[in-house]
Amino acid sequence: MALLTSIRQSLTSIAAMFVMGLLLASFALWGIPDVFVAGAKNTLVEIGKDEITAQDFLRRYDQRLKQIERQFGQPLDRTQAAALGLPAQTLQEMISERVLDHYARDLGFRASRALMIEALQQMDAFKGFDGQFDRNTYEMQLRNAGFTPAQFEEELRREMARVQMLSLFVDWRPAPKVLADPLFTHAYERRKGTVVSVPLPPEDAVPAPTDEDVAKAYEFEKDQFKTPEYRHALVAEISPDALADPEAITDEELRAAFEERKADYQSPELRDVTVVTFPKDQKDKAEEFARRLAAGEDFETLLARLTDLTPEDTALGDVTESDLAGDYNRRIAEAVFAAEKGAVVGPEASVFGWHVFRVNDITPPRARSFDQVKDELKRQLARERAEEKTYELSTEVEDAIARGAGLGELAERFNLTLHDVWVARDGLLREGGLAPEAVRRQIQTIFSLAPGDPVEFVSEDNGGFALVEVLDVAEPEVRPLEDVADRIRANLVAERRLAKAGEQANALLDALKAGLEPQEAAKRAGGSVIETPAVARVEVARGDKLAPNIARLLFDLKPGEWAEERAADGNGYVLVRLDEVIPGDPAAPADAQAYRDLKAQLADARANDVIVMLERNLRGRYGVEINETLWQQIARPEGAG
Repeated sequence: MALLTSIRQSLTSIAAMFVMGLLLASFALWGIPDVFVAGAKNTLVEIGKDEITAQDFLRRYDQRLKQIERQFGQPLDRTQAAALGLPAQTLQEMISERVLDHYARDLGFRASRALMIEALQQMDAFKGFDGQFDRNTYEMQLRNAGFTPAQFEEELRREMARVQMLSLFVDWRPAPKVLADPLFTHAYERRKGTVVSVPLPPEDAVPAPTDEDVAKAYEFEKDQFKTPEYRHALVAEISPDALADPEAITDEELRAAFEERKADYQSPELRDVTVVTFPKDQKDKAEEFARRLAAGEDFETLLARLTDLTPEDTALGDVTESDLAGDYNRRIAEAVFAAEKGAVVGPEASVFGWHVFRVNDITPPRARSFDQVKDELKRQLARERAEEKTYELSTEVEDAIARGAGLGELAERFNLTLHDVWVARDGLLREGGLAPEAVRRQIQTIFSLAPGDPVEFVSEDNGGFALVEVLDVAEPEVRPLEDVADRIRANLVAERRLAKAGEQANALLDALKAGLEPQEAAKRAGGSVIETPAVARVEVARGDKLAPNIARLLFDLKPGEWAEERAADGNGYVLVRLDEVIPGDPAAPADAQAYRDLKAQLADARANDVIVMLERNLRGRYGVEINETLWQQIARPEGAG
């Protein structure tokens, strides 16, 4: 069927890979506040017959926060996120996805299980040490993300159907030459130049700072020599991983759990199926095809004579009975799964026309035995028990906090590992060294509390929690002059060396403009002359061929013009002349790949414009109703946490 073949082909598109990236990013989720789990009205947005629940939104929102934290390397609390407008941005993204999904369903798009499995096997997150898809890794990743395989696989199939639907409206072909050529000519213009370095003079070439100079600098820049603010904090953490005890699980418990979850370790029967589809008015041709194929005629020869399809167009791959029922109808699914290997089935009718199926191979249902899953199940049960224990412990701890217990008392009562530190905002300890990792994870909380505040209970994304209490604050203090005198003296020497190099660079720049040869200028400065490689405009910021500040200067100069710039490492100056301008050439063999990439990028931008227009139209068609009361509860920082 052409529909399913198109979905398979679309998996290689840029849009499809982007979608898969979004799915993989979901393996870093936070917990969902209980207040939104059991409420009577949990629907946040209604989109036609579809909905976005509070849980759906919070899962995606927490994912977004974690992505930003990884990007910037520091925690981002919900108050900061709200100030940046992240809640509204996340919700609008989800609404956009859902209206597109709604439209894909209306048009009948559906990705088969076979194609979904193909996509799963390509995802790096689910590969083992051998680089191949690993079922245990897959299930572990899903458990950590709070998904069951069924939930994730349904989500993946929905995303794949959306991509296929968008291909009806989006032209993914590269941009035309009339648009790409002038842009490429500009972006890949290359420039070459000459650089004369003017290094710093030796330390003994500048006057040494006197004690009076150091004292004046100290008085002038006292604020630069303050100690950081330190907080005296207590921190304790509890996690299911720390509490999990697989060895405590008995064999009887394992066998009982295996019987309860046996369905999770079974795979349905699969059939490798080929299908040839004929229009509704070509039943006779479909019957002829089926008859001749069953009689033993060569499939590819027959396909070429009676259709315009290729063998690739007809390959469904491994499918389940439910896949066929969903893609075609129940009658077809039952007929195909009742047939023997090698049998021809049909023609059978569906809303798409007349179909002739051939069963190429049969994979029997697979059930993993108790011995095969025992170790995995033991870890899973231990984790589940640890999560229950963590939850029970958290309620006891919160009750104790409500009664006014301090963290020292809590640590002793519940046998918690307690970290007692004086720590700065950068994670360094007052006595020197780096604070323990558990403390560094809570730096933002430590610096949001004040002495006397109750113990702060912090939920963590590993299913556990942390407890934080601030006992005291040491305000920043100006360090005494004797502690920083050597540092000030070194700074003054560095400033004087740089100033002297600047004076020499200015004089040499005037001389070069007057005709001095670069080699002579370098000799006078004790530096060197460098002929730069050709740097393209798009390569300026990379810094792999030339320091970005020097490369940018080349694109500001006219041919033959000299200019002065600080050295990239700060140790002196450079004098730069633009020698040659090489226009970008779309026909240059060396730039063929870059030209193709540019055309693809332009196509992506054009496609994005089309998708935005389609999405806006669909919002109006289906209607979008937001539960403003629930949204205000969720969007407010105090309501979100």
